[in-house]
Amino acid sequence: MAVVGAGPAGAAAAYHLARSGRTVALLERAAFPRDKSCGDAVTRAGVGLLEEMGVTEDLSAAREIGALRVSMGPAGSRRTREFRYGTGARDGRFGLVVTRAVLDAAIVRRAVRAGARLYERADVRRLVKTEGVVTGIEFTGPRGPGTMRARVVVAADGALSRIARQAGLAGTSRTSLGRALRAYFTGVDDLDDSLRLFMPLVGSPNGGVLPAYGWMFPVGGRVANVGVGLLERRSDVRLDDLFRRFVGELRTSFPGFTDARRTNPPRAAPLRVDFDPRRCWAPGIVLVGEAAGLVNPGTGEGISFALESGKIAAGVIDDRLRAGRVEDLSGYAGLLSRRFSGYAETGRFAASRHRLAWNVLQDTFDSEKPIFALVRHAALAPDHMMGFGTASLFEDVGACLDDRLRLAPQLFEVDEILADTVRREWPFLVRLQSLDPAGRTFALRPALLALLAAQFGNAGRRRLAPLAAATDLANIAALAQAGVGTESRRNAPNWGTKFAILAGDLLLTRALELCVGESPDLTFRLAEILEEACRHRMRALQVGRSTAAGPAEAAPLTAGACELGAMATGSTVQTVDALRAYGRNLGSLLQLREDVRPHLSGARDRRGLGESDELRQTYAHIEEFGRAALAALGPLSPGPARHSLHEIVRHLLTTARPPAFTSPPPPKEER
Repeated sequence: MAVVGAGPAGAAAAYHLARSGRTVALLERAAFPRDKSCGDAVTRAGVGLLEEMGVTEDLSAAREIGALRVSMGPAGSRRTREFRYGTGARDGRFGLVVTRAVLDAAIVRRAVRAGARLYERADVRRLVKTEGVVTGIEFTGPRGPGTMRARVVVAADGALSRIARQAGLAGTSRTSLGRALRAYFTGVDDLDDSLRLFMPLVGSPNGGVLPAYGWMFPVGGRVANVGVGLLERRSDVRLDDLFRRFVGELRTSFPGFTDARRTNPPRAAPLRVDFDPRRCWAPGIVLVGEAAGLVNPGTGEGISFALESGKIAAGVIDDRLRAGRVEDLSGYAGLLSRRFSGYAETGRFAASRHRLAWNVLQDTFDSEKPIFALVRHAALAPDHMMGFGTASLFEDVGACLDDRLRLAPQLFEVDEILADTVRREWPFLVRLQSLDPAGRTFALRPALLALLAAQFGNAGRRRLAPLAAATDLANIAALAQAGVGTESRRNAPNWGTKFAILAGDLLLTRALELCVGESPDLTFRLAEILEEACRHRMRALQVGRSTAAGPAEAAPLTAGACELGAMATGSTVQTVDALRAYGRNLGSLLQLREDVRPHLSGARDRRGLGESDELRQTYAHIEEFGRAALAALGPLSPGPARHSLHEIVRHLLTTARPPAFTSPPPPKEER
C-alpha cells in the first residue's frame, strides 16, 4: 500500500495497515519535523484515537484541555457559554493542544515502529492506472524519479489534494475553497484549560453574518495559537483583514491579550468543507482527512476526523484484501457517511447550510429550551454531549443494561434512520440523538425504552428499529415544538421559532410515516400520545412553566415509547398496561430530576426553588415517582429486560440524591 501524505490521516492509516501486517509505504513531500498551519487542537475523540496508537506517550509537553468556550454574537456584545469535558486526565475526558510539528512527527514514529516505511521529500506527481484501476504512483525523491506499485493508494495529501484531482474525486474547485490564517502569540496572560471560539465574524463592508470564526487556543505557558477561518471565498473579504480585526477585538475584549506579541508571520491554509462520501473512493484509491473534505464547518476542527478516517480506511482496505476484491472500496463510503454526517456537512452547499445553523445559534444562544440546548451541543461541541450538562433524557445508562439484551445493533439501525431523516437538508441535526457514535454509551431515550419494552413480547417476530426510531423522532419533534416562542423582533426574523416549527414538522412527519409502515394501529396511538403531550404543554404554558417540558409532557412520551414497544411485539394487555405505567412515572421522575439538577452541582435552580420546603417536596416527589415506576414492574416476567428497567430507575434515584433530603435508594434487583 502507498499512503501519500504523512499528516494525521495518512500516518494513522499507515499505522493501522502496518499493524494488520500489510506492507506500507508512507510518502511525505517535506522532512520531519515540519510545521503546518492549524489550530493545533485535538478533541476528546482525537485523544482517544491517539491513545490507541500509543502516541500520547510522546506528547508529555502537550497542553491538556478541559473545556470549550464559545462566544456568539456581534463583536463587542458577544455572549459566552462553556462546554466542559469533565474532570480531566483522571477519567480520560480531556482534549489537547499540541503543535503540528510535534504531533505529526509523533504519529509518524508510531507508524514506522508498527512497520511502515517512511519516504521523506517524496513528491508524488502522478497516479498509475491499469484499465481504470489505480495501481500505483510516480514520484520524485532525493534519488530522482521513481515508480511504486500499490494494491491501494491512500490519498492523504490535504485540501488541495493533487491525487484526488487526478482520480476525478475533487468535488470543489481550488478557487472556491475556504481559507484559514493563524499565528502564534506570546505574552498572553489568563490562559486557562479552555479552547476559545468566537463566531460569527463580520468581515463584509456591508456588514452581515459571514460563515467565519476566530479562535484562541492555549499552547503552553503564555503562548496562544490565534487564527480565523472563512468557509467560502468572498470578493469583498480579505482574510488578512479579518485576522487583523479579530486580533484587535482580542486586545480590547480579553485583558490577558493586551500586551500579546506575534512571534511569526501569519500562515494560511485552505479549508475544504465539501465532504461527500461518494467522492471519497474510486477503484484502487481512497481519500482521507482534508483530502476528503473532513473538516467541521462550525469549528474548523479536523484532526480527529483525519485520525479516524485513516483508521476506517485501513480497516476497509484490510478487509477487501482478505476478500480478494480490493478494487471495490465502496464500503468505505458507507462507513464515512454513517460516521461523519452531521459533524462535516455534505456537498457543495456546506457553507450556506451552516450559515443557517449559525443564525439559529445566534438567536437562541441564551435560551435554555431543550431543543436549542441540544442544537448548541450538536453543532458546536459534539464531543461534550454525553453526560456533561445535557438533559436527563440523554444520560448514559449503559451500566444499567443487561449485556444479554444485545441492543447496540438495533440502536445503530435506529440512528441510521434518524440520520437519513435530516442528513440532506438539516445535517447539523444528525447528532441530536446519536450522541456517542462510537457506541460506548447508551443514551436514555424513547428508542431505548421501546426496545426494552419489546423484549416482553415476541421480540424476534419483527424488525423493531423503524418503530423505535419513530418514538425518538416524535420526542425530538415535541422538544422542537416546545421551542416555539411568542417573542418577535422588529425588522428581523426569529430564526429560533422558524427553525423549531420546520424541524418539528419534518421530524413528526417522518415519525408517523415510519409508524404507518409498521401498523395503522400504532400510528393512531402515536398520534394520540403526541396530542396528549401537546395538551399538557398548553397547560404548562398557562401556568408559566415555559423553560422546558414539564413532568406531564415528558410522561406521555416515555409512557408512549414503552407502550408502543410492547404493542409491536404482541404483549398481553396486562404487560402493556404495566409498561405504560412504568414509562409515565419514569417521565415524571426525569423532568423533576432535571429541575433539581443544578442543586446537585451547586448551581441555583432555574425555577428559584432554593434550599426550601418546595425543594424538599420536589425530592419527595422524585422518590415517589421512582418507587411507583418500580412497583409497575411487578407483573412483568423476570429477566434481562425487567432487570434493566429496574436498574435505570435505581440509577436515576441514586444520582438525584442529596443526603440531607432523601432516604436510602431502593435495593439492587437480582438478575
